[in-house]
Amino acid sequence: MLMIPKFKAAHKLRKPSGRYAVGCIHLMFEYTQKEKDEKKRLIPCLCFYPANQVDEGTLKKYVSEQILPGTEGIETNSYLNAPISEGKHPLLLFNHGYSVYLEANTVQCEELASHGYIVLSIGHQGEGSYELPNGEVITMDKDMQADFLVDFSNDKELFPNYATWLTKEGTDATFEQHYTKYKEMMDSQPRILAHMDVWLQDCLVALEMLLNPTEQGANLVSNHIDKDKIGAFGMSYGGAAALGLTHSCDLIKASANLDGFYYNSKWSKPFSKPTLMMQHDSMQVGPHLTFPFLNAEHDSYLVTVKQSTHNNFTDYTDIMAENEIQKIVIDEKEVEFKVLGDIDPDKMQTIMNTLLLDFFNKYIHGSDSRYLDTDDSLDDVILLRK
Repeated sequence: MLMIPKFKAAHKLRKPSGRYAVGCIHLMFEYTQKEKDEKKRLIPCLCFYPANQVDEGTLKKYVSEQILPGTEGIETNSYLNAPISEGKHPLLLFNHGYSVYLEANTVQCEELASHGYIVLSIGHQGEGSYELPNGEVITMDKDMQADFLVDFSNDKELFPNYATWLTKEGTDATFEQHYTKYKEMMDSQPRILAHMDVWLQDCLVALEMLLNPTEQGANLVSNHIDKDKIGAFGMSYGGAAALGLTHSCDLIKASANLDGFYYNSKWSKPFSKPTLMMQHDSMQVGPHLTFPFLNAEHDSYLVTVKQSTHNNFTDYTDIMAENEIQKIVIDEKEVEFKVLGDIDPDKMQTIMNTLLLDFFNKYIHGSDSRYLDTDDSLDDVILLRK
C-alpha cells in the first residue's frame, strides 16, 4: 500500500529501450465467483503491447486524476489503440500492489512491450482504483480493505519482529528454522491469504478470457499471443500473486516478484518453475524473500537492491517531485524513514527493467542471459543464484 506524495509538475516517463512502439488498450472482463451470485465481479485491465511505428496518435494519460491527484503533468509513451505489430508475441500477466492502480508500474510494462511482450495489467475490484473502458472510475471498497487489514491490526509487531530475526539469527539459520518462522507469519495472516485466493482467481479468469475472447477489444491482441510463452510478474502483493501463479496455472512458465512478501495458501510448496525475486534492503520488512528463494527447486534468483525501499519498486521512483519522510511505530518507538531510498532513480529503473527483461528473455523467449548468469553484474545489486 502506498501513500500519495507530490509529483513532478511536468514529466515524460522513462523512454523504453526496445525497437517497438508501445500500444495500449483498456479491457474489462467479468465473471461470477459462485454459482448463486447474482452480481458479477469485474476485472479491469490495461494491456500494453508492441505496436507498429506510430507517426501520430493519442498518448495515454498516466492515470486518472480521480485516482492519483497531481499527476496531470505526467506523460506516458503508450499510444491508445495503436495497431499491434504483426506476428505472435509472448504474454506477461502483471499484478499491481495492494490498494493502488493498473498503471503503478507503467515504466516496466512499457519497457517489456517495447521488446515485443504483450503485458496484461490486471485489476482486482474493491482492492484498487481503476478507470474502466467507458471512463467510469471505481475505487477501493472500505469493507474489503478493512477485512484485508484485520490481521495487521491484530499483530502490529509481526513484521518488525520477523525483520529483526531475518537480519540477525536468520542470517545463519537452517532451512527448517526459516520454514518455522515463515509458518508463524502465514498462520497469523488468514484473511490476507484468503484475499490472495481471489486475486489468483481473477488472474486465471482474465487469462482465459484474453486467450478466448468474447469481446471485440480483446481480439486486438488475443490473436497475436504465443500461448506457449506466458509468464507473470507483479509488485508487492501483486508480486506474491505472480509467484502464486506458478502453482495454479500450467500455462505460466516463469514468474518475477518485485518486493512482494509471499502471501499464498500454498506458501510451503516449492517452486518448480523459474523465479526472479527482487527486494529492498531497508528495515521496513527485512530480507523477506529469503524463505521463498530457499524453497525453490527450479532456477531462482534473489536480488537485493541496495539503498532502496519498497516504494522504489513502483513508478514513484520516476514521478515523485521530491523524497518524503514517513513515520511508523516499531517496538513502541516512532521511527522515521524515507519513502524512497537513496539509490539514484534512473539507476533503480535500469535495474528493474534490465533484470526483468533478462529473466523473461531467458525463460520465456529461450535467449541467453546477459546479466543473471554472467559476471556482468549491475551496480548496487546483490545477486544470489540457485
